[in-house]
Amino acid sequence: MDLSPAPAQLGELAAAFLQAAITLGLAGLFLYLHRRHRRPYFGWWAVAWLLYALRLAAIIIFLLRPDRAWLYWHQVATGWTALALLWAALLFSLHRPWRQRYWVAVLFPPLWSYVAIYRLDNFLLAAGPAVVFLSGATWWTAWAFWRHDQTTGSWPARALTITLALWGLHHFDYPFLRAQGAWNPWGYYLDILFILGMGTGMLLLVHEDLRRGLAERTAELERLAARMVHHQEAERRRLSRELHDETAQVFSAVKLQLGLAREAAPAALVPRLDRALELVDEGIQSLRSLTNDLRPALLDDLGLLPALRALATAFQERTGLTVALTLPADIPGLGADAELALFRTVQEGLTNVARHADAQTVEVTLAVADGHFAVTVQDDGRGLPAGWSPEALRRDGHVGLAGMRERLSALGGSVTVRERPHGGVELTAWLPTTARVTA
Repeated sequence: MDLSPAPAQLGELAAAFLQAAITLGLAGLFLYLHRRHRRPYFGWWAVAWLLYALRLAAIIIFLLRPDRAWLYWHQVATGWTALALLWAALLFSLHRPWRQRYWVAVLFPPLWSYVAIYRLDNFLLAAGPAVVFLSGATWWTAWAFWRHDQTTGSWPARALTITLALWGLHHFDYPFLRAQGAWNPWGYYLDILFILGMGTGMLLLVHEDLRRGLAERTAELERLAARMVHHQEAERRRLSRELHDETAQVFSAVKLQLGLAREAAPAALVPRLDRALELVDEGIQSLRSLTNDLRPALLDDLGLLPALRALATAFQERTGLTVALTLPADIPGLGADAELALFRTVQEGLTNVARHADAQTVEVTLAVADGHFAVTVQDDGRGLPAGWSPEALRRDGHVGLAGMRERLSALGGSVTVRERPHGGVELTAWLPTTARVTA
């Protein structure tokens, strides 16, 4: 079988060099993605395009210096390229493990290429099995992306399926057109279109996969934050109950015993016992404030609006700041988690004002509009510190705003903090009126 290139085939060189440059660019891109993301299919896509570039190098050398060895390695690299693309697709879409029987496919290109190049004189008989193998591997790759499309509804996977199906069909023109010089150099340009389509489809598919993975991790973090908030509230409820039912009872018993002792004590001890009774009363009052901060009984018993009124009154009495509270006459029914999130938002906002604002007055507003609750806490204090950001507060150990954000985001809400134009800080939180699901 005469393997010397026809004069017309020498015109393939420019197209082959262009194809090699594009292929090496894709190989470099996927090597970079593999180093950055450590996904195995990135590595195999890089290997596939490197093998394709070696295939082109072999045919270029063969065109310049006809030798059966270069044609042999061209055929081997062609088969291995198809297998590398197939394996990358199986890893990406089906996460299929390696099986020992796959070695048969790996060994077919070098074994059959040896038989075809060195042992057979009939061109169609030599090329036929290789083309069937190449098209079969390409169509199998198309099937893997089709399965991915069926599972995820991915339009890049659908585009890759179509591209590979056409490319597999295109392989059959090799023994009838390209090998006879009738398709040169247009066969190379058509291959370039398929390669560019493959590269574009792969990149879009990767972008879609990474975006989906990021969305899943974000959702998982939100679920984790919701569980943490839920467990935190459960622990606060437990501590509040234990302080109320046990520690408060102990204080009451101590007060009773001190009262009995005062009645029987000499006159000289009465002032001391009176002072002890005052301290016990202060302790009981502090304990009640603590249990109310941990889990406000009014919120559980009467709902959000009475609890907010009680919170504002207690805050005003404790700090001496003037609290202007604006509440609607009624609000749509809320789940326990949504009520608690709004209450904690106001509670944390007031706490921040008392600690950091150096303010005189605080305005608290709860409004319902456009399917959302809007809670606003604004003061007339000194404003935000220089270089303020939520991340800086978290680094400095101020986790109140972060906890507020996590609590609201777990229910589909959000929170913003900004400096008011005429001084002071405004904290605004939004929560959907449909937020009733327990975290």
